[in-house]
Formats: sequence, structure tokens, C-alpha cells
Amino acid sequence: MVIKTLTSLDFLSPGQQWPPKSEIERLNMYAANKLLFEGKHREVFKDWIRLLREDQQATMEIVLNWNKRLSTLFADLLLGEPPRIKAGDNGTLEQETAERLIEENKLHLASYEVAMDVSRYGDGIFKVRYDGHGIIEGQPPAVWFPVCKPDNVKDIVAHVLAWTYEEDIQRILGARKIKYLKAEIHEKGKITTRKCEIVNDKIRGMVEDETVQETGVNDFLIIPVPNLLTTDRSTGLDDYSDLESIIQEIETRVAQISRILDKHSDPNMYGPETALEIDPVTGQTTFRAGGKFFPMAEGDTAPGYMVWDGRLEAAFKQIELLMEQLYALSETSAAAFGQLKSGLAESGTALRRLMLAPLAKVNRIRMRFDPALKKALKLASALEVAQGKRNAVLLEQVYIDWKDGLPEDPKEQAEIETTRMAAGTTSLESSLRRLDGLEGDALQEEIDRIKADQQSVTPPGTAPRVTLPGAGGE
Repeated sequence: MVIKTLTSLDFLSPGQQWPPKSEIERLNMYAANKLLFEGKHREVFKDWIRLLREDQQATMEIVLNWNKRLSTLFADLLLGEPPRIKAGDNGTLEQETAERLIEENKLHLASYEVAMDVSRYGDGIFKVRYDGHGIIEGQPPAVWFPVCKPDNVKDIVAHVLAWTYEEDIQRILGARKIKYLKAEIHEKGKITTRKCEIVNDKIRGMVEDETVQETGVNDFLIIPVPNLLTTDRSTGLDDYSDLESIIQEIETRVAQISRILDKHSDPNMYGPETALEIDPVTGQTTFRAGGKFFPMAEGDTAPGYMVWDGRLEAAFKQIELLMEQLYALSETSAAAFGQLKSGLAESGTALRRLMLAPLAKVNRIRMRFDPALKKALKLASALEVAQGKRNAVLLEQVYIDWKDGLPEDPKEQAEIETTRMAAGTTSLESSLRRLDGLEGDALQEEIDRIKADQQSVTPPGTAPRVTLPGAGGE
């Protein structure tokens, strides 16, 4: 089997085709998935006109954008509740540096955008750079070209960010559009920048001198976050490809049902000839209904509507089957989209059982996201130190406390924490941290208040009993 991947930087040499042949299939998939995410399904689904009407007079009026809904679902479960990020101890310079980098870069929002790219494209990209401070930002995977070793697709030797753009150049005979290719070649410890001209989809040559920037950090400043990887791939698998035919069939079937209902709302009529009138001006035969009396001779047919059986029950059963397959292949469930029947999820634990499949998938994405986010923060701090930023601090250890994205049941959580405290498997401090998200001085003050309240109601010589708010204790 031949694995399509870039194994050298020769694809940026003069005379080479742009984009590289090995990347065209991936880039086309990105372009199609972008259209699906934005609801432009008619530009992707090729056979929808024939499926709706053989006479080619159909229009796709119903778009069920499951693609965007799936991408936002997994991004919401992963980052809808922002994770807690710690570096060092509370109040230390490391923690202050981490909080500053998170705030300056709007890191939770940038991470959410990358998470949606992981779903719709199969890859999300973080880029770290320095501009007065460490910057962490997302990049579209369509400009990312990983270069691997020839004998190992997992061993990336360079990350190339490359994109084309046009400029109007003034010439003697008038303005002329020139197409350029800008490329950033990210290797460990340095970034090489090139600007080339593109003529007839081929690289002609550099129009500016190549520049090399030493980063001072012995690592790549590009951090890919793949979705699902296998041993023979360097890029991830997207969430849309397996679902394309199912979503197209659901949209087509719903549109066909809509056409049938439209026919029933304006049906044809039949009846005796006496129901027809001749327009004295045009001479055309017309029919005007509404409050009219039709005299009936013996043997005449009473006026009525022509109806036909559109077999809608079978159509709805097919949609139900297709939805089951959509949930199975997308690793979701009806509960993930709020379609809960009464009594199915009366507690947080019950809801989690219904959400096993989507939560398992989010855990798989989190395994990729966690080290990437940690590395981005460490690299941003390392860049600040290398570039001589004042009071810069190197983050050596970063910890991320992830949430599951599901709504919490306060009563249930308080009962769990109370049971654990009674069993001696946790402390009051840890329980309050999990329940209320308190840290530092605020946490200690709450502990002191709880202990003071317990002492005030506990008889002398009796050990105080700590009951967390909402636990329903005596």
C-alpha cells in the first residue's frame, strides 16, 4: 500500500505543482466539509436533484445541518465547561503566568474553534508565536502540510504552513493580478519563511529572499490535534465522511414528504361538467369553487378532490431507521440532542448512562487535546523566556482538570461528597474544591466558616458532623 504523505521539502521547490498531488484529496475533503458545516449541502451532494424529481425541476429547500450540530456537540462536551488549568501551586509565579496566557489569548475560545476543526476536518492546529508576549492561536488545517520521514509517517520532521493569495501589481499596461505562495517552514528551533510566485498552478520561484528566524525553543511551534488516528496515517479522520450518504438520504426523504404534503394542501378536483364556466372575455373554461351550488342530474358524479396514498407511514419509518444509523455511526444518541422521553433521565447518573457513546468519544478527543493544550502553554512561556520578556516564567508542569460537559445535579453531587467524607475517602477541602470550584484564600475562608458553624451547634465534647449544603442531612 502506498501512503500519500510528504516526505521532504521538495514540494516547495520551483517547478513543483501547487497544491502537491499527495494533498489534493485531503484539501478537497476539507473544502467539502466546510460547505457542509455552513449548510451549503446542495454544493456537495451531487445526486440530490435526480433523487427529488426525475424531471430535474427540483430545489433543495430543506437542509438538516447535522454536520454543524455534531461538531458543536462534541466541542460543547469538551469545552462547554472550561477546564481548570493549574501550573505550580496557587499564588505562585507559574500559576500567575498560566492565568495571564489564558486570558491574553482567550485560550478557551481558541480551543473551542480548534475542537470544531478536529470534528469537521479530522485535524485541529495550534500555533505558538511571540509578539510582545506568548501567543497561542488556531490555524485552519487547509494551510498545514506535515512532512514525515520516508519510513515512518508518525515521525514528523517539519510542519509547513502555506497559503496562496493575490495582489494587484501596477504595470505599464495596467494593473495585473499576481498569485503568490507564502510558506512558513517550522522546524525544531527555527522558522524559515518563503514567498514564491504561482503561475499556472506551478511554483515559479522566490520573489523575496528567504528569511530564517531562530525561536530559541528546541521544539516545533505547530501543535496538531488529530481526531481519530491509525498506525498508517499522519492526519486524522473526520466525523462527516461516514455520515454523508445518510444525511443526504434523510434530507431527500424529508423533502419528498414535504412535496407530498404540498400536493395534499392543493389537490385537483373532479365533478360534473356543469361545475365549469366559460369566461365571456377570454372564452376559456374555468372553475370557481366556494359557496356554489352544483345541480346534479341522474348519473352525474358529485364534485370531489382527487387524493392519492403517498405512503407517508413507510417514509417516516425509513427516516426513523436512518436516524438510528446516524446516532450509531456518529457515536451519539437522542439524549445528546435533548430528545429525552419522560422518566429516562431523572438524575445525573441516568443521563450519563444514556450519554455513554458521546462521552466515550469526547474522552478519546480529550486524550489528544490534553497534551496539546499543555504543550501550547509550555511553549508560549518558553518563547517568552527565550525572547527575553521581562518577568517571564517557564511553565514546567501544567495540570488540566477537565469537565464532562453535562449539567451537574447539585443534590446528587453533595450526597456523593458527604458519603465519601463519612467513609474517610476525601477531605472537606477537596470536596469543596470539586463542588464549588473554590481555590486559595476563598477556599480556606469557606472551610473556616463551615467549621465555626459546626462548632456553634455541636455540644461540648462531641465531634462535629460536617454536612455539605444540599446533601439533605439531618
